Amino acid sequence: MDHPHPMLFDEVAKAAIPIIDTFNSQDLANTVNAFAKMDHHHPMLFDEVAKAAIPIIGTFESQHLANTVNAFAKMDHPHPMLFDEVARAAIPIIDTFDSQSLANLVSAIAKMQQDSESCRAVYSVVADRIKKTDRHCLHEASDISLSAIAYAFLKAGHVDDELLELIGIEVSCRGAELSPGTQGWGNLAVAFKNCMSPVADKVFELLFRSFLKQVDNSDERLLESIADVYNAVLVGEHFNDVPSDFLTKVTELAIEYSSQARMEDVRDILIGATR
Repeated sequence: MDHPHPMLFDEVAKAAIPIIDTFNSQDLANTVNAFAKMDHHHPMLFDEVAKAAIPIIGTFESQHLANTVNAFAKMDHPHPMLFDEVARAAIPIIDTFDSQSLANLVSAIAKMQQDSESCRAVYSVVADRIKKTDRHCLHEASDISLSAIAYAFLKAGHVDDELLELIGIEVSCRGAELSPGTQGWGNLAVAFKNCMSPVADKVFELLFRSFLKQVDNSDERLLESIADVYNAVLVGEHFNDVPSDFLTKVTELAIEYSSQARMEDVRDILIGATR
């Protein structure tokens, strides 16, 4: 149950910090994950968790590794040494990661723009793991995880056409049942906007049919997702395929929510509008 109570979280952090060295890997991962889930950032606690985690990183299971860096990324809490150690620990056991943990791992590294040798190597290892399973890993992934993996590779500048093709095939196979949410559709649009493979056409066909039905007005990142879709369909390689009614409705949404815009969202919308 989501029940925010800032004072409780502050008191938990206050009590945990002096005894953080007694926490095992699961305790450390669960602690920062709980704080991140409730969007309660406590910088000192996160620093102490990182300090305690690094010496015992070899005891972390795949889910704990992924959840830890995912929590740091959600809170925009940089800690390059922790991310590097997590990447080093993850690579030898990458076959034990499930699809959600893979998505959390690459998304966190990409979001925090971690560029160490180990962090860069994670993308290749994750891509190889997915390709080795012949889409079985992707078949088990949630719609959100699929979109997150595609977007993370794009954001990191790690181009892997074969992986993108496999993601596109899985997306198209799910058809009308695909529901990655507003942000997920934005991520897929950006990831595939310059993809020339025929499978990208199928991804955008689904986007045109499903995106507007799944718009979540309560999503705090709604305009960012609208800007991503708007820019992708107008600037990308699939402009000529955009249905006019879809373009009209997305334009109306962009105008309706423009008062909530970040500068980068306005930029993306303007770039698309001047196509």
